[in-house]
Amino acid sequence: MKFERLKALKRGKGYVHYKGKLCEVISINALKQTAQVAEVDQIFPDIYEVKASELD
Repeated sequence: MKFERLKALKRGKGYVHYKGKLCEVISINALKQTAQVAEVDQIFPDIYEVKASELD
């Protein structure tokens, strides 16, 4: 995924797929072009920092 699309998903409260799981975008880092994502509908989800190119 391109970083510009990731920024738009963050603003629009969209979801992404990471390792076959539906995740929400928590925050983005423009310098590294990474995002922090967490699984949807989890009480205490694991938070992952991944590059924009790794997300679907």
